[in-house]
Amino acid sequence: MAKSRARVRNDRIREISFSSQRIRADGRSSCEVRIKLAPGSAEHFDLRLTAGSFAPDQTVREVSLQPDNDEVAFRIYSPRIPRSGFLLGEGLKAPLQFSPANFTQYLAFDLIPTLFFAVVFALIIRSFAVASFYIPSGSMEPTLLESDRLIADRLSYTFHLREPQRGDIIIFRYPDDPRVDYIKRVIALPGETVEIHNRQVFVNGEPLSEDYTAEAPRYDMPPRKVPDGKYFVLGDNRNRSRDSHIWGFVPEANLVGEALFIYWPLNRVSLIRNPYQQGTG
Repeated sequence: MAKSRARVRNDRIREISFSSQRIRADGRSSCEVRIKLAPGSAEHFDLRLTAGSFAPDQTVREVSLQPDNDEVAFRIYSPRIPRSGFLLGEGLKAPLQFSPANFTQYLAFDLIPTLFFAVVFALIIRSFAVASFYIPSGSMEPTLLESDRLIADRLSYTFHLREPQRGDIIIFRYPDDPRVDYIKRVIALPGETVEIHNRQVFVNGEPLSEDYTAEAPRYDMPPRKVPDGKYFVLGDNRNRSRDSHIWGFVPEANLVGEALFIYWPLNRVSLIRNPYQQGTG
Protein backbone atom coordinates (compact mmCIF):
# COMPACT_ATOMS: atom_id res chain seq x y z
CA MET A 1 0.00 0.00 0.00
CA ALA A 2 1.46 3.39 -1.01
CA LYS A 3 1.89 6.28 1.37
CA SER A 4 -0.22 9.30 0.53
CA ARG A 5 0.99 12.79 -0.20
CA ALA A 6 -1.90 14.02 1.89
CA ARG A 7 -1.62 17.34 3.63
CA VAL A 8 -1.61 16.78 7.39
CA ARG A 9 -1.89 19.74 9.72
CA ASN A 10 -2.06 18.22 13.23
CA ASP A 11 -0.34 15.69 15.47
CA ARG A 12 -3.19 13.14 15.54
CA ILE A 13 -2.23 11.49 12.26
CA ARG A 14 1.05 9.59 12.08
CA GLU A 15 0.63 8.08 8.62
CA ILE A 16 -1.93 7.63 5.85
CA SER A 17 -1.74 5.12 2.99
CA PHE A 18 -3.87 4.28 -0.03
CA SER A 19 -3.94 1.13 -2.13
CA SER A 20 -4.37 3.64 -4.99
CA GLN A 21 -5.29 7.30 -5.36
CA ARG A 22 -6.36 6.85 -9.00
CA ILE A 23 -9.58 4.86 -9.05
CA ARG A 24 -11.53 3.87 -12.18
CA ALA A 25 -14.79 5.83 -12.34
CA ASP A 26 -17.02 2.84 -13.04
CA GLY A 27 -19.18 2.95 -9.89
CA ARG A 28 -17.65 -0.35 -8.67
CA SER A 29 -13.91 0.15 -8.17
CA SER A 30 -12.54 1.14 -4.78
CA CYS A 31 -9.33 1.68 -2.87
CA GLU A 32 -8.40 0.76 0.67
CA VAL A 33 -7.25 3.51 3.03
CA ARG A 34 -5.45 3.16 6.36
CA ILE A 35 -4.77 5.99 8.77
CA LYS A 36 -2.44 5.51 11.71
CA LEU A 37 -3.20 7.80 14.63
CA ALA A 38 -1.10 8.96 17.53
CA PRO A 39 -1.58 6.67 20.56
CA GLY A 40 -4.69 7.53 22.53
CA SER A 41 -5.43 10.55 20.34
CA ALA A 42 -9.15 9.95 19.79
CA GLU A 43 -12.11 7.70 20.51
CA HIS A 44 -13.53 8.36 17.03
CA PHE A 45 -12.29 9.87 13.78
CA ASP A 46 -14.57 11.87 11.44
CA LEU A 47 -13.99 11.84 7.69
CA ARG A 48 -15.64 13.48 4.68
CA LEU A 49 -15.44 13.03 0.89
CA THR A 50 -15.96 15.66 -1.81
CA ALA A 51 -16.33 12.90 -4.44
CA GLY A 52 -16.90 9.15 -4.32
CA SER A 53 -18.52 7.28 -1.43
CA PHE A 54 -17.67 5.35 1.72
CA ALA A 55 -20.23 2.68 0.74
CA PRO A 56 -20.81 0.71 -2.51
CA ASP A 57 -23.84 1.49 -4.68
CA GLN A 58 -24.87 4.50 -2.61
CA THR A 59 -23.65 7.97 -1.78
CA VAL A 60 -22.17 8.18 1.71
CA ARG A 61 -19.89 11.19 2.01
CA GLU A 62 -19.41 11.37 5.80
CA VAL A 63 -18.40 8.73 8.36
CA SER A 64 -17.29 8.58 11.98
CA LEU A 65 -14.93 5.67 12.58
CA GLN A 66 -13.82 3.95 15.80
CA PRO A 67 -10.01 3.51 15.87
CA ASP A 68 -8.71 -0.03 16.41
CA ASN A 69 -5.22 -0.07 17.93
CA ASP A 70 -4.91 3.60 16.95
CA GLU A 71 -5.72 2.84 13.32
CA VAL A 72 -8.76 3.31 11.10
CA ALA A 73 -9.26 1.37 7.86
CA PHE A 74 -11.98 1.87 5.29
CA ARG A 75 -12.68 1.83 1.53
CA ILE A 76 -13.51 4.63 -0.88
CA TYR A 77 -15.78 3.68 -3.79
CA SER A 78 -15.68 5.44 -7.13
CA PRO A 79 -18.49 7.47 -8.74
CA ARG A 80 -19.68 6.70 -12.29
CA ILE A 81 -18.28 9.95 -13.70
CA PRO A 82 -14.55 10.83 -13.80
CA ARG A 83 -13.62 13.65 -11.48
CA SER A 84 -11.14 14.64 -8.80
CA GLY A 85 -11.86 15.08 -5.12
CA PHE A 86 -10.49 15.07 -1.60
CA LEU A 87 -10.62 12.97 1.53
CA LEU A 88 -11.01 15.43 4.38
CA GLY A 89 -10.64 15.06 8.12
CA GLU A 90 -9.41 17.03 11.08
CA GLY A 91 -6.12 18.43 9.81
CA LEU A 92 -6.24 16.14 6.75
CA LYS A 93 -6.63 16.90 3.03
CA ALA A 94 -5.80 13.96 0.72
CA PRO A 95 -6.31 14.24 -3.08
CA LEU A 96 -8.29 11.59 -4.98
CA GLN A 97 -8.52 11.02 -8.71
CA PHE A 98 -11.39 9.06 -10.24
CA SER A 99 -10.05 8.41 -13.75
CA PRO A 100 -11.93 7.43 -16.94
CA ALA A 101 -12.96 3.78 -16.90
CA ASN A 102 -13.21 3.39 -20.69
CA PHE A 103 -12.47 5.15 -23.96
CA THR A 104 -15.90 6.79 -24.11
CA GLN A 105 -15.35 8.40 -20.71
CA TYR A 106 -11.85 9.41 -21.79
CA LEU A 107 -13.28 11.17 -24.83
CA ALA A 108 -16.19 12.78 -23.01
CA PHE A 109 -14.45 13.88 -19.81
CA ASP A 110 -10.80 14.21 -20.73
CA LEU A 111 -9.79 14.57 -24.37
CA ILE A 112 -12.71 16.62 -25.73
CA PRO A 113 -12.80 19.13 -22.80
CA THR A 114 -9.02 19.47 -22.99
CA LEU A 115 -9.13 20.14 -26.74
CA PHE A 116 -12.06 22.52 -26.34
CA PHE A 117 -10.34 24.67 -23.73
CA ALA A 118 -7.08 24.52 -25.69
CA VAL A 119 -8.88 25.90 -28.75
CA VAL A 120 -10.65 28.58 -26.70
CA PHE A 121 -7.37 29.59 -25.07
CA ALA A 122 -5.65 29.72 -28.47
CA LEU A 123 -8.43 31.91 -29.86
CA ILE A 124 -8.15 34.26 -26.89
CA ILE A 125 -4.39 34.48 -27.37
CA ARG A 126 -4.91 35.01 -31.11
CA SER A 127 -7.47 37.76 -30.51
CA PHE A 128 -5.78 39.71 -27.74
CA ALA A 129 -2.13 38.76 -27.28
CA VAL A 130 -0.26 37.68 -30.42
CA ALA A 131 -1.10 37.14 -34.05
CA SER A 132 0.57 35.94 -37.23
CA PHE A 133 0.85 38.25 -40.25
CA TYR A 134 1.85 37.70 -43.86
CA ILE A 135 3.85 40.32 -45.79
CA PRO A 136 2.10 40.73 -49.17
CA SER A 137 4.46 43.23 -50.85
CA GLY A 138 7.97 44.64 -50.90
CA SER A 139 7.06 48.00 -49.33
CA MET A 140 9.08 47.20 -46.17
CA GLU A 141 12.22 45.89 -47.90
CA PRO A 142 14.95 45.31 -46.94
CA THR A 143 13.68 44.80 -43.35
CA LEU A 144 10.70 42.63 -44.32
CA LEU A 145 10.56 40.73 -47.58
CA GLU A 146 7.50 39.76 -49.57
CA SER A 147 6.06 36.45 -48.23
CA ASP A 148 7.74 36.80 -44.82
CA ARG A 149 5.56 35.68 -41.94
CA LEU A 150 5.85 37.36 -38.58
CA ILE A 151 4.43 37.38 -35.08
CA ALA A 152 3.01 40.61 -33.69
CA ASP A 153 2.18 41.69 -30.17
CA ARG A 154 -1.49 42.68 -30.04
CA LEU A 155 -1.75 42.85 -26.26
CA SER A 156 0.15 46.12 -25.72
CA TYR A 157 -2.02 48.13 -28.10
CA THR A 158 -5.30 46.38 -27.26
CA PHE A 159 -5.00 47.26 -23.57
CA HIS A 160 -2.95 50.45 -24.03
CA LEU A 161 0.01 48.98 -22.13
CA ARG A 162 2.49 50.69 -24.44
CA GLU A 163 2.44 53.51 -26.96
CA PRO A 164 4.19 53.17 -30.35
CA GLN A 165 7.71 54.60 -30.44
CA ARG A 166 9.68 55.96 -33.34
CA GLY A 167 11.27 53.06 -35.17
CA ASP A 168 8.59 50.51 -34.21
CA ILE A 169 7.19 48.45 -37.07
CA ILE A 170 3.43 48.39 -36.57
CA ILE A 171 0.42 46.68 -38.08
CA PHE A 172 -2.66 48.86 -38.44
CA ARG A 173 -5.97 49.05 -40.23
CA TYR A 174 -5.57 51.14 -43.36
CA PRO A 175 -7.43 54.43 -42.66
CA ASP A 176 -9.07 54.50 -46.12
CA ASP A 177 -10.24 50.87 -45.84
CA PRO A 178 -10.19 49.44 -42.29
CA ARG A 179 -10.79 45.95 -43.67
CA VAL A 180 -7.17 45.91 -44.89
CA ASP A 181 -4.13 45.60 -42.62
CA TYR A 182 -0.99 47.59 -43.44
CA ILE A 183 2.51 47.31 -41.96
CA LYS A 184 4.87 50.30 -41.80
CA ARG A 185 7.49 51.90 -39.58
CA VAL A 186 6.61 54.70 -37.14
CA ILE A 187 8.54 57.84 -38.11
CA ALA A 188 6.85 60.70 -36.25
CA LEU A 189 4.81 60.74 -33.05
CA PRO A 190 1.81 62.87 -32.02
CA GLY A 191 2.74 66.55 -31.78
CA GLU A 192 5.92 66.22 -33.87
CA THR A 193 6.53 67.90 -37.23
CA VAL A 194 7.81 65.80 -40.11
CA GLU A 195 9.05 66.84 -43.56
CA ILE A 196 10.96 65.29 -46.45
CA HIS A 197 13.35 67.17 -48.71
CA ASN A 198 16.78 66.73 -50.28
CA ARG A 199 16.30 62.91 -50.06
CA GLN A 200 16.15 63.12 -46.26
CA VAL A 201 13.44 62.73 -43.58
CA PHE A 202 13.37 65.40 -40.86
CA VAL A 203 11.50 65.28 -37.55
CA ASN A 204 11.23 68.55 -35.63
CA GLY A 205 13.89 69.94 -37.96
CA GLU A 206 16.42 67.19 -37.21
CA PRO A 207 17.43 64.66 -39.89
CA LEU A 208 16.79 61.00 -39.09
CA SER A 209 19.59 58.49 -39.37
CA GLU A 210 17.99 55.68 -41.35
CA ASP A 211 20.29 52.81 -42.24
CA TYR A 212 17.31 50.43 -42.54
CA THR A 213 15.84 51.83 -45.78
CA ALA A 214 16.22 50.43 -49.29
CA GLU A 215 17.10 53.87 -50.70
CA ALA A 216 16.64 57.55 -49.94
CA PRO A 217 13.24 59.06 -50.84
CA ARG A 218 13.05 60.61 -54.32
CA TYR A 219 10.14 62.83 -53.33
CA ASP A 220 9.63 65.91 -51.16
CA MET A 221 6.92 66.54 -48.61
CA PRO A 222 6.28 69.90 -46.94
CA PRO A 223 6.24 70.08 -43.12
CA ARG A 224 3.26 68.36 -41.50
CA LYS A 225 2.44 68.38 -37.80
CA VAL A 226 1.20 65.03 -36.53
CA PRO A 227 -2.16 65.51 -34.76
CA ASP A 228 -2.77 64.18 -31.26
CA GLY A 229 -3.73 60.52 -31.26
CA LYS A 230 -2.18 59.88 -34.68
CA TYR A 231 1.12 58.61 -36.14
CA PHE A 232 3.15 59.25 -39.29
CA VAL A 233 4.43 56.03 -40.87
CA LEU A 234 6.62 55.17 -43.86
CA GLY A 235 7.67 51.99 -45.61
CA ASP A 236 11.37 51.15 -45.49
CA ASN A 237 11.27 50.76 -49.27
CA ARG A 238 10.60 54.49 -49.51
CA ASN A 239 10.05 54.84 -53.23
CA ARG A 240 7.81 51.77 -53.53
CA SER A 241 5.50 52.29 -50.57
CA ARG A 242 2.07 53.82 -50.23
CA ASP A 243 2.21 55.32 -46.76
CA SER A 244 1.62 58.48 -44.73
CA HIS A 245 3.31 60.75 -47.25
CA ILE A 246 0.48 59.84 -49.65
CA TRP A 247 -2.66 59.15 -47.58
CA GLY A 248 -1.99 60.82 -44.23
CA PHE A 249 -1.78 59.78 -40.60
CA VAL A 250 -2.66 56.56 -38.76
CA PRO A 251 -5.23 57.06 -35.97
CA GLU A 252 -4.41 55.38 -32.66
CA ALA A 253 -7.74 53.55 -32.87
CA ASN A 254 -6.48 51.75 -36.02
CA LEU A 255 -3.45 50.18 -34.32
CA VAL A 256 -3.44 46.38 -34.36
CA GLY A 257 -0.02 45.34 -33.07
CA GLU A 258 3.75 45.68 -33.07
CA ALA A 259 5.90 43.33 -35.18
CA LEU A 260 8.09 41.16 -32.92
CA PHE A 261 9.91 38.58 -35.02
CA ILE A 262 10.01 36.83 -38.37
CA TYR A 263 9.29 33.10 -38.08
CA TRP A 264 9.09 32.06 -41.75
CA PRO A 265 10.91 31.22 -43.94
CA LEU A 266 13.39 29.49 -41.66
CA ASN A 267 16.42 31.22 -43.14
CA ARG A 268 14.80 34.56 -42.21
CA VAL A 269 13.99 33.81 -38.56
CA SER A 270 15.02 36.86 -36.53
CA LEU A 271 13.87 39.44 -34.00
CA ILE A 272 12.59 42.75 -35.33
CA ARG A 273 14.47 45.47 -33.48
CA ASN A 274 13.81 49.17 -33.11
CA PRO A 275 16.90 51.02 -34.42
CA TYR A 276 16.27 53.96 -32.06
CA GLN A 277 17.25 52.87 -28.59
CA GLN A 278 15.50 55.71 -26.75
CA GLY A 279 12.62 56.23 -29.19
CA THR A 280 14.12 59.40 -30.66
CA GLY A 281 15.72 60.08 -33.94
